[in-house]
Amino acid sequence: MTDLRVVVDTSVLLKWFYSDNELEVAESLLVHHAHRTGLLTAHILDLTLYELGNILLRKRHWPADEVADTLDDLLVICGPTLVPPPEWRRNATALSAEYGLSFYDASFVSAARALEAPLLSADKKLLDPGLAQSATQFVEEHGDHIRNTP
Repeated sequence: MTDLRVVVDTSVLLKWFYSDNELEVAESLLVHHAHRTGLLTAHILDLTLYELGNILLRKRHWPADEVADTLDDLLVICGPTLVPPPEWRRNATALSAEYGLSFYDASFVSAARALEAPLLSADKKLLDPGLAQSATQFVEEHGDHIRNTP
């Protein structure tokens, strides 16, 4: 494994499984590939499963069994989810209040800060104030490292 690690929010993870009308698919898939090949470690939060499941069921209208299989696959790919400890939740509430974010979004920011890892997101509410990087920004910054095959 590598010392390079990221926290990946649901807006980027979605592109690992669904690409229709999505932006930054190639860059998101490069992050996925780099994680799968050990060039970086991608962390996800426990709430990611609920957000992704909801998007695939409600917005993308996937059959329930396919959504369940996809969530199982995500756990195989990323391993155990991060469960924010009390300190991360406390920081998330402060971030939520300060930036007007949902508690969900602020939880991703809090986790990334606690891990001292970039947060990858496609959410403008996180990108515009500089709380996250887009997959494109991350690939531009770390492309030489994550394009190498171990």
